[in-house]
Amino acid sequence: MSTLINRCRVHRGLDVLPELATDGAGPVALAHDAALDSNPGLAECRRLLADSGVEVRPLPVHRPRTLADAETLADRLAGTRLVVAVGGGSLLDTAKLALAVADPLTARIVAAPQRSGWVIGPDRPRPVPLVAVPTTLGTAAEASNIVSFVHGGQKRALTGLALQPDVALLDARCTAGLSGQLLVEGCLEIILRSVGPVVGSEGPWTDTDDHALRQAARVAGVLSDIRGTGTATAAQRAELADLSLATRRVELLRDRMPFTVKVWFLANNLSHHLGVRKMTALANLLPAYWSHLADRSAVAAQRVGRTWSALRAATPAAVPADPAEGFAAWLDLLGVAPAPVPGDVDIETVVRSCLRMWGGGLPMLAGLGAEDLRRMLGQLRSAHSDSRVPRG
Repeated sequence: MSTLINRCRVHRGLDVLPELATDGAGPVALAHDAALDSNPGLAECRRLLADSGVEVRPLPVHRPRTLADAETLADRLAGTRLVVAVGGGSLLDTAKLALAVADPLTARIVAAPQRSGWVIGPDRPRPVPLVAVPTTLGTAAEASNIVSFVHGGQKRALTGLALQPDVALLDARCTAGLSGQLLVEGCLEIILRSVGPVVGSEGPWTDTDDHALRQAARVAGVLSDIRGTGTATAAQRAELADLSLATRRVELLRDRMPFTVKVWFLANNLSHHLGVRKMTALANLLPAYWSHLADRSAVAAQRVGRTWSALRAATPAAVPADPAEGFAAWLDLLGVAPAPVPGDVDIETVVRSCLRMWGGGLPMLAGLGAEDLRRMLGQLRSAHSDSRVPRG
């Protein structure tokens, strides 16, 4: 059984891989995170490709993050007729970017100095097909047309139709062995991607909002089970993979203005500056961000309140009804590590970089000024803060 998300064909299971690999002549590249050698999903990909009789070019990739990493991978992919990328969000993004910058025009656009951190690439044809096999949960990188990468000391985003993989293969064997921390982070990423546009929108409540909250509440329920056992069954991981991809469907994107999830851009720069994981920065900014939204208008406060009520009802733990305080307390119960304490210099550095890359007339942070950003960073859930978020 397969489904279609925009131009990406999604298959459950790896069994279709030989059929994809034998469609043509020439070597198949197996690009994978070098830290995944013991992953059972990667082992199955190797077995299926070997049994199909195609020439396989193994390409282990070490800790990819930058445009230079993608350019190096692009050179290694030259001469292959199909790329099978196996790994987490960073590996999949690097494979997508590597194939994109094989086009000279895209390479020039991506590498060109520019103020904005949001780069729109041309809709150029991919040189060879890309099959994405995710080994983590929550990023939905296997079906998205966005990549994150570091270039020129900044963590940027590139978007374009040509970045979306041709095929995504979902298999619970690929996510076996994920740590409790990564499972929790993956669930939170799905939840926050679902509800981000709900709390950030300013119009009347819609069916799209109800749909998003139902999905987020389902993930919150699975998250409670995972937190209780410290692990996730194959069935739970398969469900989470489907729920993650569902956030890319049009049902959750109707009635949405672009760039409604403004906290993402602040979290992007904070995580890069402090050297912490993206979800560490994003989750720990959420209480302050929700507090900011609730103080902005009655409509925003109602949206934040309804969102937290839906999530709170899906968890058996006793957490405060106030959205900001409750979410911070929920993070405590989930064992999410607080962010490092940012100093005054850190805060000013992040504020300046955010205004340069995303604000100051750019639409990503429209409506947020330097003082708003400073206030949220000052209220970051960190090692020196408690679960209560000050107002004002």
